[in-house]
Amino acid sequence: MRFSQSRAYINSNPRFALTTASRPKLQRGQMTIVYESLEPYRKDYSLEELVRRCVERNYRETFEGRTTDIRKSILYHLNRIKSVRQVN
Repeated sequence: MRFSQSRAYINSNPRFALTTASRPKLQRGQMTIVYESLEPYRKDYSLEELVRRCVERNYRETFEGRTTDIRKSILYHLNRIKSVRQVN
């Protein structure tokens, strides 16, 4: 089941954690920033904590259009990470 990008889900401030310590091969970009923000393994973070951690790693600068909702973007990448069973 995918993580919803609905406003209600975002407002619930869900928590996320890596499920494995192995790191996949990633190119430098948004996905890497989200993954690094989830480290260390098994520590869980709320969506708002992930937003702060990603912003500290210059996540906003990776957007072409600055109007993109950063939470939805992070949830998109969490869904990609979840598809390979590395986050819950």
